[in-house]
Amino acid sequence: MRNKYYAVLLVAALTALPACTVFQWGGPAKGTKESAPAAAASQPEDIFKQGEGLLAKGKYDEARKKYTEIREHDPEKYYDALVQVRLGDSYYEEARYAEAEVEYNRFLELHPKNKAAPYVLYQVGMCNFKQIDLPARDPSFAENSVTAFQKLLDEFPGNPYEDEAKEKLRLAKADIAQHEFIVGSYYYKKDSYKAAAKRFKGIIDKYPGSKDEPKVLYFLTDSYIRMGDFDSAKNTLAVLYQQYPNNQFAEKAKKKLAEKIPQK
Repeated sequence: MRNKYYAVLLVAALTALPACTVFQWGGPAKGTKESAPAAAASQPEDIFKQGEGLLAKGKYDEARKKYTEIREHDPEKYYDALVQVRLGDSYYEEARYAEAEVEYNRFLELHPKNKAAPYVLYQVGMCNFKQIDLPARDPSFAENSVTAFQKLLDEFPGNPYEDEAKEKLRLAKADIAQHEFIVGSYYYKKDSYKAAAKRFKGIIDKYPGSKDEPKVLYFLTDSYIRMGDFDSAKNTLAVLYQQYPNNQFAEKAKKKLAEKIPQK
């Protein structure tokens, strides 16, 4: 994944210092000069190469020291955005996702229009996606990854990570839907049907098309029945039959509603 972007950017960065403006959206940061003497490029460039070599060997702390050292020798800040990305990458490759996310978010704060922003935003999503736990546990990482991937798709349509982001987005949403169903089922078993119905309906509204949607619609219908809200039960059953006419849960919900609805 990372090579898809860096194949161009890193080659440009290692070729000559001014080429690092490929990381800039329209040139160096405000207040810097448009060009720098070729002699000034050598030291930051050499340090950057050393950092890349250390990173490739898995010597993450040493690599980060080299990346940070570049800033002392780069007054024009040509390497600033590149260094920030690589700091994030070093933590990510070390599986220190919380630290990586901090560095990536720092990049997005400082360089929101940078051409590397789609990559960095994708990495923010991946930092959270990599930490998704079992559906029965805290869904915050799944929720954060959904936020990042959705923002990537909304703000950078056609970006190189679009297909991967869509798939990760689908998986993260499925995880949240499973978590919500587990919570809803807990309330259902405790006869707290109003709370259960709220969870089940939230799944239908926020995560439509999930693999367990017929089951969710069934339990939502049954929760309404047990609450005595037969109008909502009928409406939910109609949706279940319309979208999944041959599913076992549709017939099961219909039978249960017929048994419970008051006869006139």
